[in-house]
Amino acid sequence: METANTPAPCDAADGDLASKPADPASAPEADASAEATFEEAVAALTETVNRAPLHREIFLKLLAFCTTQRTLAEAEEAARTCPEFSSVAQSPYRLIRTLVHAGGLYWLELDETGRPLTPQARAGLTPDEIEDATFAYAVVTTPVGEQVAEDLAPEKRLQRLFDLVPQRLTTYLDLMDFCREQRTFKEIEALLRTRPAAAFASTTSSQPLQPSFFVDALERSGGLAWNDGWKITERGMKVLQQLR
Repeated sequence: METANTPAPCDAADGDLASKPADPASAPEADASAEATFEEAVAALTETVNRAPLHREIFLKLLAFCTTQRTLAEAEEAARTCPEFSSVAQSPYRLIRTLVHAGGLYWLELDETGRPLTPQARAGLTPDEIEDATFAYAVVTTPVGEQVAEDLAPEKRLQRLFDLVPQRLTTYLDLMDFCREQRTFKEIEALLRTRPAAAFASTTSSQPLQPSFFVDALERSGGLAWNDGWKITERGMKVLQQLR
């Protein structure tokens, strides 16, 4: 199918704490998939990440960024600085909470020393007392989140795209190379009109592919991102450099 992707708006923030919590139970809100097997939890989180294409790359970047424990403020800032954020309507906080509820991030309440409030520390406290004992919030990627970040890494998605129809590889790489600088779709269309006709042969239709097909395919695979123009992503650049 040849469809044009219309880009959309993204959000992010505080502290620098160590790596994973010793006791994941200190983040009960990451238990959305506690009843599921690991494979089922991975499948459910993968569906959440892929269900909202405009949020997908931000979700994956957050999962990768938070493999080291981050304060809420740091995680919010990481989301806000994603090129894709300009097209996302939700706040960084809401994006982070989506990953928490989907089992991709642990949500941690921190005491005044910067340590997570454990279930033992909360035992016997009222909600108001727990709130008074909480001085900050942090997030850290769960094992399920780490697996999804690895499975959906742009490098893997781009390789799968390139392997699908090998005769399109040069055209994909030329387009990524062209987008080292921010480009309009009109500029991209002019470039692709000069490519060999074989690259535009559809495997499912007698009609040739349109330039939007290549832009959409690279955007869905994490190779291009929209931010007032199309530009190669950081991970896309690494792939390009490896193949050229």
